[in-house]
Amino acid sequence: MNLLEDPTPVIVVGILAEAVLAAALVRTRRGFLLWPMAGVLGLVVIGVVVERLVVTEKERVATALYGAARAVEDNDRERVGTYVARYASDVLRRDVSYLDRLEFTGVTLRGMEITINELTSPPTAEARFFARAEFKDRSGDYPYGAYAANFTVELVREDGAWKIRSAEDDNMSPLVRDIR
Repeated sequence: MNLLEDPTPVIVVGILAEAVLAAALVRTRRGFLLWPMAGVLGLVVIGVVVERLVVTEKERVATALYGAARAVEDNDRERVGTYVARYASDVLRRDVSYLDRLEFTGVTLRGMEITINELTSPPTAEARFFARAEFKDRSGDYPYGAYAANFTVELVREDGAWKIRSAEDDNMSPLVRDIR
């Protein structure tokens, strides 16, 4: 776990250290222990602030995916296009074309796991997550209003931003068979 991606370890260690110091304070009744307690609190606050200020590559990838999901939810095809790589797969480009047919009302991403490969040129990332989308079919051909699947998305860093190169799902929903 990277301390710059999740403040939980810093907070947990801080709570444990404060508990030990508080127990020593109660047992010994020595006021000088308030100084180390204040120091531990200060270090925890600094740790949390640093975690919030430092944006890691994994956080940039997640931000790109959540931004693309918001663009889909807003039915903004032009904005969705800004998250697609120049050399994206034909399948991904076809999937973006579904914005003409479907009106999305909600998109949710959960359980995101991201792996970055800085050794490729340009750098790539793979994200795995569960996604659910609610929509209305403008043509009325598809009666179901939701699609859910586990996705594997490959991203590439282009012009300093993470862009989606390809996306695959596990076909949990009949939507894929019906409209592809």
